[in-house]
Amino acid sequence: MIGSFLVVLGLLIMTLLMIKKMGPKIGISGGKNLKVLEVQNLGARQKLILVNVNQRQILVGVSAGEMTKLGEFPSSSVGSEDNKDEDTHSSMDKQQDENDRLFSGVLSRVLKK
Repeated sequence: MIGSFLVVLGLLIMTLLMIKKMGPKIGISGGKNLKVLEVQNLGARQKLILVNVNQRQILVGVSAGEMTKLGEFPSSSVGSEDNKDEDTHSSMDKQQDENDRLFSGVLSRVLKK
């Protein structure tokens, strides 16, 4: 009786460890088209999430009961890693500044509503 209990307990612990290790990978396909770029908590149950989907950046508002698409704009293209001259760095800085400006503009419009 105690032996059976220990076997069941061991199987339970093994199952829980497998779920913990493999849980985030379950249901993920080979394609990586979705990437969370940034998360901004607004309160206990509200947050803004900036995601990149198929070369588009989408701002999503998440609350306890719903998700709402707040804005969408094209993702900036980043120069290749092989080309590391100053022009590439300055263009990447300009693109980063533009992305920051776009995101801050969308964020300010959303917060004013």
